[in-house]
Amino acid sequence: MKKLTGIGIVLLFTFFFAACGGSGDNPQGVAKDFFKALADKNYDKAKDLGTENTGMMIGFIESMAKMAPEGQDTDSGMGDLDAIEWGETKVDGDNATCFYSTPDKKDQKVELKKVDGKWKVDMKKDM
Repeated sequence: MKKLTGIGIVLLFTFFFAACGGSGDNPQGVAKDFFKALADKNYDKAKDLGTENTGMMIGFIESMAKMAPEGQDTDSGMGDLDAIEWGETKVDGDNATCFYSTPDKKDQKVELKKVDGKWKVDMKKDM
């Protein structure tokens, strides 16, 4: 189950990140907070930092983590957040794209969408 949860988080990380670094009004800040929430397994906070679609995907990851045997620690799959190198953030109206690299994968991005005046990570299934 630990491996399954890790795979789920890695899939989230790989397929649909759309935020970038600090917090609140800053898309990159929201993205960084979102990644930290996932790494800390704070699924409620991650859902709050995401769009409705993102929340459904986080719910799936959370349910996989709950299926792990009691007492077994599950790997978040997020790796070392300090190793993420944040690049440029492009804002186009109510949409933003934050670019980042990890030690094992270059040229990744996370998409964000402004919802009710707040930046939210917008994960998409079809990516």
